Amino acid sequence: MTDKPVVRCQDLEKTYRDFWGRAVHPALRGISLEIARGESFALLGPNGSGKTTTLRLLLGLLRPTSGRVHLFGKSPSETGVRARTGFLPERSTLHDFLTCKETMDLYARLNGVPRRDRGGDELLERVRLGDAAGRRVHALSHGMRRRLALAVAMVGRPELLVLDEPTAGMDPMVREDVLALFREHLERGGTLLVTSHLLGDISGIATRAALLADGKIAREGALDDLLARPGLRRYVVEGGEEIDVYVAAAVAKSGGRLIESAPARATIEELFLDTYRDGAGSTPSSDPAAESPSPASPSPKSTDA
Repeated sequence: MTDKPVVRCQDLEKTYRDFWGRAVHPALRGISLEIARGESFALLGPNGSGKTTTLRLLLGLLRPTSGRVHLFGKSPSETGVRARTGFLPERSTLHDFLTCKETMDLYARLNGVPRRDRGGDELLERVRLGDAAGRRVHALSHGMRRRLALAVAMVGRPELLVLDEPTAGMDPMVREDVLALFREHLERGGTLLVTSHLLGDISGIATRAALLADGKIAREGALDDLLARPGLRRYVVEGGEEIDVYVAAAVAKSGGRLIESAPARATIEELFLDTYRDGAGSTPSSDPAAESPSPASPSPKSTDA
């Protein structure tokens, strides 16, 4: 017997209404998702595409207009389900008068985590707040508050982590430590659902993704498949700039040496732009001309052919 999906939603719709009950904004228009145990899943999309609404519906923080949601095969509002889930919202509200250590202890008690399993001091160290454990929240910078909120979400090692823009406001060094925490969570068999505008971070932790547009899924699948560019290959050539113009014709005759050949892949940023630049859900171009380097592209030594 196979495990039930950790996250499942079917035909999920959400329409926001005004004071008089009139429909004013259809935020979601029939979302269906399944996330297996141990999987790392990313929700991508521009502002207003429905990412945060989806997360809040999945966690039982909002009621859907129609459709069904299950976490661990149960209603997300059940106490047992919430105890197995850690959530980092895009905007966290922490108690300003508590210290970082007191904040960790408070949320551990609220979640019923036994003292021996809390690991609050270790988590503070991992998010680089060990030296600030005694500082009150009101004295923390925005980035430090964000790190504290992430540590709170991970108290008690929940099976499912739901993270809305988890690395926003963090510097690159801290971000690497945080991504390492996520990888360790997955290695322990945990499940991860994450949204982010820092698309490079997603490629380091997510194996599957859905791209939302206007409350619908524009694309969904394995991230490797979404980033593939059929019919194109990318070459890394050893040699100076003087041989670039000859690469497509004959690398050997130009005096260079072929170092690597592999199927061409888009970056997540390219996938993102391909999806939304010319209309949601359009297929990425496989025309070699579409792969021509732009001023913002990597070094011309990375060549598609």
